[in-house]
Amino acid sequence: MISHRPATTDDTAFARTVHHRAYRDVIERQYGPWDEVTQDRLFDIAWTPAVHEIILCDHVRCGYISIETRSGDLYLSELVVDPDFQCRGIGTLIIREVLERAIATGVPVRLRTNIVNRAAGLYRRMGFQETGRSESHLLMEWNQGRA
Repeated sequence: MISHRPATTDDTAFARTVHHRAYRDVIERQYGPWDEVTQDRLFDIAWTPAVHEIILCDHVRCGYISIETRSGDLYLSELVVDPDFQCRGIGTLIIREVLERAIATGVPVRLRTNIVNRAAGLYRRMGFQETGRSESHLLMEWNQGRA
């Protein structure tokens, strides 16, 4: 059973560990050697318990998400699943929930992901289309009218 709950400050160490485990391969393939100090700093900039939820698989913490409700869209700011829990349909389920919320409110879902992140394949399978790219990231959108 997959569920999620609001994050608390007690989840910070867990989320940092999941971030590092989930992103290490992506960072090394796209940017070069892993730098723990830099990654800790980037995590600290992005992590605020008040805007994150902890993903649970059978009541065990397995990842975290952050979804921003903006005026014209839902922005999937972060979806991070620990590698030990990947390929179990957890990300797919979470994305489906976000898409259902977007349908109910009549807005698109947008996100950004590293170019080499294999999650881009999942997003494409879920109906997201690339709308732009930078040197490091893909910009993607799911829109009910185009999906």
